[in-house]
Amino acid sequence: MIKALTPCLLFALLCGGLVNAGEANKEANGDGSSLFYGVSDGREQSASVQNKSPFYEDKERGWFWYEDPVFDEEPAAEEEAALPPPPVQEKKTEPEQPAKPQGAKPLSAEWFRKNMEKYRDKAIDEPTQQNVSAYMYLQRVMLDKAEKFSEISQRVVMSDPVLDENSRRPIATFGAFAMDDRATKGTEKAAKKLAENAGLWFFYASTCEFCIKEVGVLKGLMNAYGFKVLPIALDGLPLPGGEFPDFTIDRGQAKKLGVETTPALFLVKPGQNGDAIQLGQGLLSGDEIIKRAIALSHQNGWLNSDEYQDTLKVKPMQVDNETLQNIDEKVMDKPNELVKTIRNNLRKQF
Repeated sequence: MIKALTPCLLFALLCGGLVNAGEANKEANGDGSSLFYGVSDGREQSASVQNKSPFYEDKERGWFWYEDPVFDEEPAAEEEAALPPPPVQEKKTEPEQPAKPQGAKPLSAEWFRKNMEKYRDKAIDEPTQQNVSAYMYLQRVMLDKAEKFSEISQRVVMSDPVLDENSRRPIATFGAFAMDDRATKGTEKAAKKLAENAGLWFFYASTCEFCIKEVGVLKGLMNAYGFKVLPIALDGLPLPGGEFPDFTIDRGQAKKLGVETTPALFLVKPGQNGDAIQLGQGLLSGDEIIKRAIALSHQNGWLNSDEYQDTLKVKPMQVDNETLQNIDEKVMDKPNELVKTIRNNLRKQF
């Protein structure tokens, strides 16, 4: 019996010794802490441990029982603020398709320019009844459009004297002859006026064949209009045959006027300035000499506008540059205003 109880007694004695040792140790330390050979069993820390600790609040479930810590499902407001915002998924947008260029309106003038040859070539390469008929009918439409445009154009011209060429030169034959006769008389009048106020300088060389032929033309102008001619010899020699025996020698005039070839003609107005107008270098006819003399004299102010217009076979009517420069995009977008601007400028020249 004693032997059987010995283990139990030993266990009781051991437990009692441990309790006494713990009490003794507690008294020795004076802090009320229970240590087992300097190692704490953790019970004295229960007061200082946070209330939410899962190990010390529920110690009855076992000292060495391990469970995962329990966290709040929702993070604190500070933690939420610290978290970066979730990435925003960009909506995939399909690239915009470029607008398709609008083609020419069917059967318009632009359409015919771009497509008529295609229908013609197809009719030639594949001369079926359908292909040839398609081309022929398209040609008929194109000709009808052209005819309508021609009819309206004639009506517009007949109703507007500014556009009617009959106001510039008569269409009737007898009217055209009358205007030609008027121009001839005006030319004769203007040429005689120039002959009274200016003369012709004739630069020549004695070896120039064209200069000899020009002599006969100049004599005709002298007899018809009374021009005075001053022959100037570039080589200092007279013309063959003794024409223009009262010639003079070039003393720098040719270089000053820019004479490069012979014969050379200049219309010279006597005076302090000694104005000279080059009529041409090379062989010229009498009519061409008078035509150039009148036009260049008008340009230089030697003839007024009335005297010049009386020499013309067609009445000049042109839109001046100032009017053209004042026409902008706004005017171009308004047909009525465009017509009014151009017409008013042309009417001033009637």
